[in-house]
Amino acid sequence: MKIIRTIILLIFFILMKSTIVLAKECSKLDKLSKEYAECNAKVLKKNVKNLKNKASDKIEEGKKKFNKLKIKDKLLKLKNSKSLKDLLEN
Repeated sequence: MKIIRTIILLIFFILMKSTIVLAKECSKLDKLSKEYAECNAKVLKKNVKNLKNKASDKIEEGKKKFNKLKIKDKLLKLKNSKSLKDLLEN
């Protein structure tokens, strides 16, 4: 178990170091140059992928929680009823 934790931590630090290096390289460039824009685009692409993965994970967790609740059945019943009378009868 400790080996797995250390491996995960090492991978995490290696990935963090690479993004920090890219950010430092971008700050050394002239802000009005083409290279600066390309460097920032690369950094943003990596950050967007990470954020997208985190957001999709949270959405999946939310879907699982919603499916476990009894509210889903009640909402479907409400949606399928055509009038208040139908809703109250069922």
